[in-house]
Amino acid sequence: GGAAERVLPALGALRSGSEERGLPAVAVAAMRCDAMQALRASVRRLAEEARDLYLNDAVPYLDKPPTPLEFQRSWLCPNKPFIVRNAISHWPAISKWTFPYLRQEVGEQSVSVAVTPNGYADAVHQGRFMMPEERKMRFGEFLDIVERKRAASGVFYVQKQCSNLTEEFPQLLKDVDAHIPWMTEALGMTQLTLHSNL
Repeated sequence: GGAAERVLPALGALRSGSEERGLPAVAVAAMRCDAMQALRASVRRLAEEARDLYLNDAVPYLDKPPTPLEFQRSWLCPNKPFIVRNAISHWPAISKWTFPYLRQEVGEQSVSVAVTPNGYADAVHQGRFMMPEERKMRFGEFLDIVERKRAASGVFYVQKQCSNLTEEFPQLLKDVDAHIPWMTEALGMTQLTLHSNL
């Protein structure tokens, strides 16, 4: 059987207390330790099997956007990432979004800034699942940190799952396309909400 079939029994053994009644504390501790080791091994094997099934060793580059059908079949349904070369090279944002321009357009705007000790968020670090600290600050202050005009501890970045661009930077929408045609069609939407990491 696969690792997925081994995770639930290992978790059940860890949570169950029925077989522990009447046993010495040392025996109970040993049983729980064994169950935890079995659970960790099963989760590791599950991650390896998932990688083997659907993850690439490297994220592939495409020279042109896929058709809506190709996107659905080859990328969206199997949940595989890809990068399209020059997909947004026509956007005004590519040449306009300099530090001075961003300061002028949105420098005084209050934005959500994620902060992590090492740049990794929503990831396992030192055996723990880590989420970023979220802070509110003026975008100009964030740029000071990015440009190293101001010292700060940690890695600061602007990202929001449901798009900083549309929610916190509407002034910048004029610099990007309102939707990505092949993706909009594939998802059956009239307009794509852009997920953007600035």
